[in-house]
Amino acid sequence: MMLLTIADVFLRKVYSKSILGTVEVTEFMMVIVVFFALAHAEVLKRHVKVDLVLGRFSKRVQAIIDMVTQLIFFLFFGLMTWSALVYAGTMRASGEVSQDLWIPVYPFVYIVAIGCGVLGIGLLINCLSALRKMVTS
Repeated sequence: MMLLTIADVFLRKVYSKSILGTVEVTEFMMVIVVFFALAHAEVLKRHVKVDLVLGRFSKRVQAIIDMVTQLIFFLFFGLMTWSALVYAGTMRASGEVSQDLWIPVYPFVYIVAIGCGVLGIGLLINCLSALRKMVTS
């Protein structure tokens, strides 16, 4: 993505010609990177947590709060997965393509759905893990 953008800017500034579809390709690549990275970070437990207040509570209360937040976000990303699947189906049926390169857009919306679905599964697993901590604490 970076090299494509640099080449496009260089060609535009030096030769007054740009690479057709640079913005579209970068946008599509960004969808892949962001939504797969979200799920990957959740599986590896790499998301940022701020525990200034939570660190003062007992382990049981921390587990309860963690379980509730994980459950809420699991439901949110489940809804997002479902919405993305419906939207991708609509885009597929309408045959929507990108403006310059005419790339079908629906596969990238399916990628959003997959990324959200995997993230949701990771959140559910973490919710169940927090439930186990709550019970054993």
